[in-house]
Amino acid sequence: MPSFDLLRAIVVGTFLLAAPMLPLAATTDAPPDDGAAFLRAELKALHSPDAPKPLPRAAAAVRQARQLPLAPNERASLLLRAGSLAGKLGTPGLRIAFDALDEARSLAETVGDERLMAEAYDGLSDLYEKQRRNDEALQLAETGVLHAQRINGHDLLMRLEWRLGRLFEAQGRNDLALAALRRAVRHIEAIRADIPIRYQDGRSSFRETLEPIYLALADLLLRQSRVGTGDTRPALLRQARNTVELIKQTELEDYFRDRCTVDSARPAVAAGPSASTAIYYPIVLPDRLELLVESDHGFEQRTVNVTAAQLHKTIANFIAALRSAGPYRADAERLYGWLIAPIDDLLKQRHVDTLVAVPDGALRLVPLAALHDGSHFLAERLTITTVPGLSFSGGNRPSTATPRILLAGLSEPGPVVAKLPESVVNQMPETAAGPLSRFAPPPGLRSLTEATQSVATPFPEPAGEHERKLRAALALPGVKKEIHQLEGLVPGNVLLDQSFTLGAFKQQLADHDFSIVHIASHGLFGASMDDTFIMTYDELLTLNGLQALMTQRRKPVDLITLSACQTAEGDDRAPLGFAGVAIKAHAKTALGTLWPVSDEVTQTMMSSFYGNLAHGDKSKAGALRAAQRTLIAGGEFDHPFYWAPFILVGDWQ
Repeated sequence: MPSFDLLRAIVVGTFLLAAPMLPLAATTDAPPDDGAAFLRAELKALHSPDAPKPLPRAAAAVRQARQLPLAPNERASLLLRAGSLAGKLGTPGLRIAFDALDEARSLAETVGDERLMAEAYDGLSDLYEKQRRNDEALQLAETGVLHAQRINGHDLLMRLEWRLGRLFEAQGRNDLALAALRRAVRHIEAIRADIPIRYQDGRSSFRETLEPIYLALADLLLRQSRVGTGDTRPALLRQARNTVELIKQTELEDYFRDRCTVDSARPAVAAGPSASTAIYYPIVLPDRLELLVESDHGFEQRTVNVTAAQLHKTIANFIAALRSAGPYRADAERLYGWLIAPIDDLLKQRHVDTLVAVPDGALRLVPLAALHDGSHFLAERLTITTVPGLSFSGGNRPSTATPRILLAGLSEPGPVVAKLPESVVNQMPETAAGPLSRFAPPPGLRSLTEATQSVATPFPEPAGEHERKLRAALALPGVKKEIHQLEGLVPGNVLLDQSFTLGAFKQQLADHDFSIVHIASHGLFGASMDDTFIMTYDELLTLNGLQALMTQRRKPVDLITLSACQTAEGDDRAPLGFAGVAIKAHAKTALGTLWPVSDEVTQTMMSSFYGNLAHGDKSKAGALRAAQRTLIAGGEFDHPFYWAPFILVGDWQ
């Protein structure tokens, strides 16, 4: 390895040619005793993408770090932060960044601080990588790994190994790249339970900082599998899928803001696919879509040349068309061409009739049943169900015992309306001019947003009057008919309106072993668990509250149905709420709707679904598909706006 002084001379020469030295800008003077604290605050402020004059301020921060009376390790730490910031400001900041990071390295070596040395070498390697000086970047990153290993610094090692993976791959050394990326993921897993979950603009810290490392490994595994032979290829495909599974698990943990809930919900053994069943695992990568299919014949892979940006745009258009009952066929066929057509031959060869989908990101918003091949909807060909991840699907056989149901409905809300969180209502999608007002509007509203908007007033009014109007707007007259229809299909108990209090609901669950819990009431699944709730007559039922009610039961619920709830529009994390209901309720399966539909359609769908289940010859997924096909064949409600939002999450049998 060439001496660091030689590398320094080379890179400084390069940066000097690329960007002349800028004059250091002055910052506001700070009291001497508070100089270090002031500088830390300044560096924190510079992390904002909207920070004014970032380059002069970064240069001034470097100068202050040199001038303040500080211990060597504290000076090195501040120089590292300032240099890293300067390195993100493009070519003009490279000279400033290199000088700061090199000085920090020298100080760290003087005091023997292994962590600071690892950070300095990582920062310097980053500068070389940005200049595509991969050989030098590689040597610096490897030196950083040696220092990080001495302190078992998993957080540093995951970043350094990720960099090594990229650099090895750029050199065409894919075996070394795979090894480095695998080590990076192992380092994440070693500390994942200790990584705090933070949200900014609705996005979790995991998705921003760690998901790209998992995807980098999955990406390379999938590309290597295309040239693999024999047993190597399916092994690589399985490793790629297992890597993406780690993403799904962590995303659920982020949603719940709780690691233990997800761990406790996972079955001891996840069953593999049985005959006529295929597990469908789409993986969205920036430059392509990878489709993995596992049947009882093993793994198959199909690669689709569509970028993530193209896919997301089409999905957004498709969902908007479905939610508004608008023209959908062009996007339905385009998505079919990307998502299903490439695996059509496999499904036919394997005689697959049930597709178990494990969607990712924006694909969670897509009701696959509504995709169209030009002649038929996918729902007319296949039984489709969704699971949040393979580790949450046990494939349990249905119980042979006679089902018993708890029917809870809210056609006339009570005191709960005064407890609706204003922040949640304000974030809900705008649907007042949506499909319910265009296509035979039902007697009652199925959208909580519509209801709250319909009583909005620019002038203050007495609290009692506003609450009365809100109750009227949130009324669901069709719920009574729905409950009474279902009461005749499946034996059980009923809680309706005033009797559907949170206390009564809790008591019923404690006193009886219901296999099905059916709730016909307003509810919302938002981007996080804090934005997710179901309305009882007097209280809001949160996911944590649901979990507390269900943990007292002797047996898990086989099915929980939410017939009037909806997911927040446009957020690909919102459908995690369905998985959340199943997990928090210790239920095998959850049935719900992605968007609100009319009372008439809901009554028809629910009656048909439970009627199919009562015959005992259909799985839960099969019963839902049969109900959807009935609407499609009927003509009046054949638009997927009416039948496609009903989705089944969890065990499909």
